Amino acid sequence: MAAMTLAAPVALAPARFSKVVRRRSAVTGKVTPASASRGAVQVRAAIAMPNPGTPVTYNETGKWRETFDLAAWASEVRAVEKELKADIDQDDVKHLNKILTWANAFYFGGLAILFATPFLTNAFNAIGGVNPIAAFCMSTAICARWTMVGHHVCHGGYNTAQSENGVVTGRFHRRTFAKGLARRITDWMDWMMPEAWDVEHNHLHHYQLGESADPDLVERNMTPLRTGKLPMIARYGQVVGLALIWKWFYYAPNTMKEMYGRREREAKKNGEDFENPFKTGELPSTVATVAAGAFKGQFAALVETAKCFAPYATFQFAVLPAVGYAVGGASMAGAVLATSILADVMTNIHSFIIIATNHVGDDIYRFETETKPRSDDFYLRAVIGSANFRTGGDVNDFFHGWLNYQIEHHMFPDISMKQYQIAQPKIKAICEKHGVPYVQESVWKRVVQLADVMVGKRNMLVWERGD
Repeated sequence: MAAMTLAAPVALAPARFSKVVRRRSAVTGKVTPASASRGAVQVRAAIAMPNPGTPVTYNETGKWRETFDLAAWASEVRAVEKELKADIDQDDVKHLNKILTWANAFYFGGLAILFATPFLTNAFNAIGGVNPIAAFCMSTAICARWTMVGHHVCHGGYNTAQSENGVVTGRFHRRTFAKGLARRITDWMDWMMPEAWDVEHNHLHHYQLGESADPDLVERNMTPLRTGKLPMIARYGQVVGLALIWKWFYYAPNTMKEMYGRREREAKKNGEDFENPFKTGELPSTVATVAAGAFKGQFAALVETAKCFAPYATFQFAVLPAVGYAVGGASMAGAVLATSILADVMTNIHSFIIIATNHVGDDIYRFETETKPRSDDFYLRAVIGSANFRTGGDVNDFFHGWLNYQIEHHMFPDISMKQYQIAQPKIKAICEKHGVPYVQESVWKRVVQLADVMVGKRNMLVWERGD
């Protein structure tokens, strides 16, 4: 995920040993991140660097790298991956169906509460008929359909159990899931177009994690806010404001930008003419940049954004209120619309908390060089460039959107949710054995890390700097 501000066309995000190394200042007595004052030791690079074998100065936080054996660590990691992928079967699909059933129960249960409440009580009349209970249920379901169902299916986590001899045999195969308007409506309907999300997330973010080409690199995307002249309280205010609207304001338009950017590159490669309508360079596209382009007479991005928004917005904010009008007249239609808006705000906040926090913090690495997919270095970057939350148990994992297994997910993006529960303790143990930093903290502590990086109070670690 990426990052942006409300005042400028920047980005939002999204995206170690358990705790950040900190030291106490002898002068002030304050605890500061190790990145603020690091000792340095001259050693030789133990793992992949731009020029392997050249001297590298390791900072205090990078001392774990001095004796680290990348090949030995990666060998154990690959053995776990092989075991996990061999175990994916119909039990994993049954587990997915259970999670989908929970999501549907929340959504349709929320609708039932929403439409039944006016006939049972007038308790919500004082707030215009807005039903926060129904909104919470609906928002939880919307988040679940994205972060758990759409996310893992579109990564191919169930492909082996949903195909035979190259032929798709089930609903949950990435080749067909949510593809086209009809399947988008029935499989996974959200602000984002699944095909655009596939490019931005599954390809660019996953295989260039923490690099300059990662569209979700928070520290870079938030540069205008981090380096601006706004007082800190105003910067934190922008972070809060962004959390309320980020899916439609930033994420959906930016996935469209990345999809059309890929098409433009492919067209040029083939000697064809194609122009990406989203023109923001390295910075993300947002509703603000789309609107600014329209004011300059550039309407192509606006048209594509509207087409992207149309299915979800039409159902949530037109069809549902219309049903409310048919059931209870104008007052119920207004209550349904207001509740749908509240549900969308809630699901924005929920997803922001569990997504934007995945790859940011002063204990998380970013990278100034590229690496090859599925290389030993790729697996390592997945660990030191990600953070996990509390893991274990379907209920806990459900409300974390299964994004509490972010380390394992970036190592093995194409396995099932059930397999992540099996993988996590094994990968953590291997990392502890080899001294690889493995960050796992409460999601609320990671929210603090996220906000502090977004406003410029904290900085991420940089691999090539010797951190």
